[in-house]
Amino acid sequence: MEGMPELLTFIMTTLPEANARFAIDLFGRLKEEHPCDNILFSPVNATCALGVLALASGCEQAAEIEKCVPDYECENPKGVHTAFSKILAALHAPSTSYALSFANKIYGDHAIAVIQKFIYCALKLYWTDIEGVDIKNAPEEVRRIINLWVEVQTHGKIRDLLPKDSFDCLAQLLQVNGLYFKGGWDMKFDKELTVEAPFYVHHADARDCHTVLLMNRKGVYNTATVDICNIEVQVLEVPYKDNELSLFVLLPTDCSPEALQQLEDSLTHEHLLDWSCQLKPEEVDVFIPKFSLERGVHVIEYVDLPDLQDPEKADFSQATPTEGVALTQLVHDTFIEIDEEGGEEPEAPRCTKGRRRESVEFLANHPFLYFIRHNCTQSIIALGRFARPE
Repeated sequence: MEGMPELLTFIMTTLPEANARFAIDLFGRLKEEHPCDNILFSPVNATCALGVLALASGCEQAAEIEKCVPDYECENPKGVHTAFSKILAALHAPSTSYALSFANKIYGDHAIAVIQKFIYCALKLYWTDIEGVDIKNAPEEVRRIINLWVEVQTHGKIRDLLPKDSFDCLAQLLQVNGLYFKGGWDMKFDKELTVEAPFYVHHADARDCHTVLLMNRKGVYNTATVDICNIEVQVLEVPYKDNELSLFVLLPTDCSPEALQQLEDSLTHEHLLDWSCQLKPEEVDVFIPKFSLERGVHVIEYVDLPDLQDPEKADFSQATPTEGVALTQLVHDTFIEIDEEGGEEPEAPRCTKGRRRESVEFLANHPFLYFIRHNCTQSIIALGRFARPE
């Protein structure tokens, strides 16, 4: 089609911004409900889930779904789906630098007829399978089937995604949207330097102090100190192998809860996408927690799409000719691991004459925000708040 390559290029450059806007919006809703807790979700995978639902929907419902992802709306929705598929293809590409596994599938009751074209497009464009199961007669068995599949897809990390009695025999569509990530650093952290250390949840108050495993490495990293509404924030980029992905840590220099809250309230998509332009290489003495974290989010509850769950209002006519079909659940789950593993240290350079500049200390011993970015596509794999060790 004439002009299609140019259109795809344009859409692919705007999708990361749409993804970042969606990330900030969803984070804002989550932080209101969880003001002091750890937060974690995958913006790119949650957007993928909504994209599949838009693909399944009639025109009006698809437009409502697309409004949930700012800038996702487009006069050529097919172009958006195609461009997003290219981003997902890049994320699914095999890599020796990191493990990134998706568990995306829609389960529908056997009584629901599914259009073959939708099955094909959901898999091709969004890497999402469609499977018929006997929810009506065996909901508990279906729950076990789903949980086992997700566990296998995520290498045993996401277990019991759907708890007992999470749905009954009246359920129609169950959408699971899981992601597991673990990467190897460009330069590993020395395990012998990882020590138990205090993590101050509230204003360096020893009475509200937890113990965390704190990793340490001194090396050259991209970093900067930025001012956000009079709050000084240290930004650090820690690259994974081959610079395919990066972890960005946003650490208020003031460890009070008010400083973190002000950072969160002031956060915009421009910050997530543009801070990398301000970062400069410096020698940094890095101290960051070693942790693994899993969080589940019922996305539909946070994106103002109640009609999708109403059999009288939902319109999934592009996926099924069966009337009265609604989405029972969209369960989004993200599991990440942050540890010392990575590439070998290069040979230490010989000492040179001259005064050596002191290294910058980056001590993440109080709550911070972080996100993991796929650098080629600029997609945000994970976004979260580390409020306390678990």
